[in-house]
Amino acid sequence: MQNKQQKRLLSLAVAAVSAGLTALPASAQNTTDESLGQLEEVVVIGIRGSQEAAVDIKRDSSIIVDSIVAEDIGKLPDVTIADSLQRVTGVQIQRTAGEGTSLNIRGMPQVLTTLNGEQFLSPWSITDVGANYSDIPATMISGVDVYKSQSAALSVGGISGVVDLKTRRPRNLDQGWTAAAGAEMSQGSITEEDNYNFNAFVGYNGDRFGFTLGGFQTDSNSANYQIREDLRLGFVNQGGDPLDLNNNGNLNDRYLVPGAYGVSAFVMEREREGMSGSFQFDISDSLELTTDVFYTKMDQYDRGVRTQFNGSNSDAYDVLRPGTETSYETTVPAEGDTPARDINSIQVAVVEAPDFQATTQSTQNHTESLNANIELAFDNGGPFTGSVRYIHGDAEKTYENATFQQGTPEWYWVDENNDGIDDPVEPFWVTVDYREEYPTFQFEDDLSSTDRLNLFQAFADGVEQEATLDVARADGSYEFDFANFTSVDFGVRYGRRDVDNERFIYMTPTGYYSTWADPNVPEDLWYEPLPGDYKWQQYPDWNDFAGNAQLGIEPYDELRGMLTSYNDFGPFGGWGDGVAALDPHVLDDLDGFMEFVYPGSERFTDPSRAYSVVEEETSGYVQLNFANDEGLFGIPFEGNFGVQVVETKREVVNALYDQQAVPEDGTYYGGGYPATYGEPQGWQIMYKTLGTETTETSFTDVLPSFNINFFPREDVIVRFGYAETMSRNDLANVGSGESLWYQEYKVYTEDGNQSDENGNYNVVTSPGGGNDQGNPYVDPWRANNYNLSTEWYFADGGILGASIFLIEVESATQSMQEARAYPDSDGVVRRTANVWTTQNVPASDLQGIELGYKQAFTFLPGVLSNTGIEANYTYSDNDSGAVDLEGNAFPLQSNSEHQANLILWYQGEQLSSRIAYNWRSEIFQGQAGLNTNEAPISLGNWSEPAGYLDASVNYDVNENFTVYLQGTNLTETDYRNYSQFEDSFYSLSVQERRVAVGLRARL
Repeated sequence: MQNKQQKRLLSLAVAAVSAGLTALPASAQNTTDESLGQLEEVVVIGIRGSQEAAVDIKRDSSIIVDSIVAEDIGKLPDVTIADSLQRVTGVQIQRTAGEGTSLNIRGMPQVLTTLNGEQFLSPWSITDVGANYSDIPATMISGVDVYKSQSAALSVGGISGVVDLKTRRPRNLDQGWTAAAGAEMSQGSITEEDNYNFNAFVGYNGDRFGFTLGGFQTDSNSANYQIREDLRLGFVNQGGDPLDLNNNGNLNDRYLVPGAYGVSAFVMEREREGMSGSFQFDISDSLELTTDVFYTKMDQYDRGVRTQFNGSNSDAYDVLRPGTETSYETTVPAEGDTPARDINSIQVAVVEAPDFQATTQSTQNHTESLNANIELAFDNGGPFTGSVRYIHGDAEKTYENATFQQGTPEWYWVDENNDGIDDPVEPFWVTVDYREEYPTFQFEDDLSSTDRLNLFQAFADGVEQEATLDVARADGSYEFDFANFTSVDFGVRYGRRDVDNERFIYMTPTGYYSTWADPNVPEDLWYEPLPGDYKWQQYPDWNDFAGNAQLGIEPYDELRGMLTSYNDFGPFGGWGDGVAALDPHVLDDLDGFMEFVYPGSERFTDPSRAYSVVEEETSGYVQLNFANDEGLFGIPFEGNFGVQVVETKREVVNALYDQQAVPEDGTYYGGGYPATYGEPQGWQIMYKTLGTETTETSFTDVLPSFNINFFPREDVIVRFGYAETMSRNDLANVGSGESLWYQEYKVYTEDGNQSDENGNYNVVTSPGGGNDQGNPYVDPWRANNYNLSTEWYFADGGILGASIFLIEVESATQSMQEARAYPDSDGVVRRTANVWTTQNVPASDLQGIELGYKQAFTFLPGVLSNTGIEANYTYSDNDSGAVDLEGNAFPLQSNSEHQANLILWYQGEQLSSRIAYNWRSEIFQGQAGLNTNEAPISLGNWSEPAGYLDASVNYDVNENFTVYLQGTNLTETDYRNYSQFEDSFYSLSVQERRVAVGLRARL
């Protein structure tokens, strides 16, 4: 009932706007009439020229589209193309280390990205369906069209829209030679390192042929300081709140606590290079050949040090102590054996941590892609035009992660005086205040030396992805005049995408029967290495820098000598004395580093993340175009209707392995000493690949569309569009297998008692959670897309528009946690673990309003006549089908309900400037991970509202040279997230201000 009311209100709102714009005074029409004949003569140069060109594209389109156009070659004033797209009405972007990476349209990330009108391969989206532009700098793109409504002739694959990136082609240049180059240096307010950006372009447009060639190279360093830890429910194994931390007398409280207390101080380095080229040749008066090449390469290093005070003495996460300040949030009703629970968040944490760990890390992404196109177009001036086209793409992405952590784990039993009793562990006392803008830490321990950080451990893993794309298509159009029909467009297309995904893990030959005098191990096996496959470890035992004579391990003097005191923790207080750590650059070479620390290390494939997918897509479309100058009730109209039929065949090849929490002997590597008697340690297991399994599926979509545009006046357009749309799933949700993480706990009897009357106990491993998100039969996203808009073009480059949209999602996919029972390592089922799964969820709707306004203030006196404005607002309301713990619906992931942009600009003869502000309301980032063995609790991960201020100033020294100054994120806005409740801290990502100076040259 509420949705119907909202749809009706939206319809009434736009109807009112449409009627109001249609009734605008006739004096405005004269302004447009006088300028219409000059539109084709506008030279797209400068801020005003780019605005006029973007408005012109929108006005001439038969469907709803918004565009951005480069002011000049290589002059889009942003780092990545996503930064530029954030200013388009309805586009919302996500940032990583201060740069725009991915986006959604009108609140949905199911967006198709095309290059010059056809699908292309991006190495950042090999398995994903969303758009990610990390490796595409703005200087490589001449413009972008964002299609909100769709027609049968448009490529299929986007639910909420299609983003078409356009490169420069020679026929778009002035006659003769064109050349341009740029150089830029920038610096961040936190990293304070010099960054460089170089680009160059040359093009020739002749009588019969032309070419373009452009290249770029950039090197940047961005602050990536963060606080983020998955949530736990504290004290759950002790009945709730044994310490009565909030002093309310209720011992059944639950506390949302982090798994650890610490910060991450990382700097992300991005090295990009690439080129784009195009060649066009008029074979004859009717045939034109076009070829395009688009190449990108990127090496991204996220290096730094992470600190963490352990959040648990056991799996109860019970380290909070009196003095902790909490805030009551809500009460969760009883469910099954779980009683009603009062949920509290932590404001100030007083922690008695059993241990501290300093982690040095290097996370790398290496990407490379090549997309090529060859097209033959026919146009002899007659009624038929057509083209045939072939596209080929190759892309690869390698993710690598190396981790070196040091400390004294609380669970690492120590008996230095050999009296048979574990020596007491000296805890770390720390107070964390989450109420500050940047959480602060107070502790007294010296963490800058190895006195209390004398043990270490290293491990590494990664993912390799490769993909190829081949597309062949033929399109035609035939013009005729019959009963208001003007032409018919038609085409066929065949596309094939091959994707391979493989996760790898480095394992070390460091397994022992026992590294201490363990009474549970036969004495003759103490300090002896494990044989065969049992020797391998995913997570090597902690070693002492002093070595271990009983194991024959020499002191690690060279490794200890590489340690330094790391004290660059940005705005997070309390770490000024530094933390002992390695230089993160040492970890860049995974093979060399693992061999240096653990000789004999080898790389193993993880079969749960090894899969290949082949998708074949065959489609055809037909679209009738119509127009009537006399119109309906005297109002001229034009439009199109058509249908596209798409058949998708998918072949999924998965690796087979013994998918059990306690696998059969011989089906895995590692497992530790308990594996020798059939109770392997789950976290040390790497399953063996036992074969492959092939699954074939297919589905067919019939996608009709209808678009009609009314022209009540020459300067007003009222548009309506309807289309059925489809978007394929992330292939990780199709091909990946089950992967669990494990934890240890003590038991004595099968009913879970921890010890007998003599204090004896056993230690077992149990799944603590995991992922099982692969489902070859999962349905794709499908939706019905409705659009209604009114646009008033009151002057050159001027527009006032309003639109409503409704996206009825018929099928969607959602990641959700599911409680599953697994046996412990001794084969007894005692607990459940929450595992992330992929599920099709009930249909949901997305609806909203867009408002847009652009104008050059040429009517103002003096210098003000050189100013102008762009402003837009988007309201996006939707329901994902999932609900939180209080029964409130979650929106679709990455959506903000409100977004606004304001851009003010000035363009004089030599001086031009622009200031842009982008604001988003709360962003839903998905469900917050909550690890607990109790009944799952559904919590939302929300980013707080945030605004970003950017500015640029350009000065044309002469017609050939321009100097400029740019600043991004001038207010140093950060990403701050909360878990469901606004005062329940979840994470914080620090983003720095960046200032750049540069020089552009043009011939």
